[in-house]
Amino acid sequence: MPTHAGTRITTALESTWAAFQRHHPDLPDVVMITGTGTQGRNRKRPKLGHHCSDRWLDAAAGGRRAELFISGEAIAAGGQVVVETALHEAAHTLAAARDIRDTSCAGRWHNRRFAELAREVGLEPPKRAEPVIGFSGALITAATVSRYASVIRKLDTAALARIETPDEGGDQEKDEDGKKEGPRGGKGRAGKRLAVACACEKPRRMQVTPKLLEGGAILCGECQQPFQPDEPELEDDEAAA
Repeated sequence: MPTHAGTRITTALESTWAAFQRHHPDLPDVVMITGTGTQGRNRKRPKLGHHCSDRWLDAAAGGRRAELFISGEAIAAGGQVVVETALHEAAHTLAAARDIRDTSCAGRWHNRRFAELAREVGLEPPKRAEPVIGFSGALITAATVSRYASVIRKLDTAALARIETPDEGGDQEKDEDGKKEGPRGGKGRAGKRLAVACACEKPRRMQVTPKLLEGGAILCGECQQPFQPDEPELEDDEAAA
């Protein structure tokens, strides 16, 4: 009996991109593909996604389209990771569409122009450039999770075929403290981040690791109150559209 697992994955990813385009109309169409992120030298730290401009010739559209790849390992990590990864690639897509050079060093170094585009699509880049990758480590914000709540829920409940992550397979390496690396290169709890907010009238928000939050109070410099887990009321993306 024929199966359609691949079609279901592609359809889900294309629906995710369509949700982005409703909020960012200047995002061009892309050719969405998937597969494993452990090819080549990435066996212990899977690639979650990539963007490659003008890779596909689309005769029906009379031009070329970018390739946008979301790995099976990203799918295994859940809907929020898929959305965060796809938004990272959306920032690159906007850079290509606007003829902005947002990376260098064969795409590894993400510059301040990328950081600006990441904020535009709903990610929060690091405050300082990190070695080798620059501002690449942009994380999804609580507001963006709320914006795409229905998309994340659909991805989580779709029961899509996925690729087993190193953590699930027991092959993931540990650091010198015996703690496993997360899928995004972080330590402990598979790279999980928690959204937190302060008590200001207009709360300041950020994302931190559970370990950092458990290590002691993180005080806001304005209200002098500790940041607390931020659980915004989720709005339905489809209703908003």
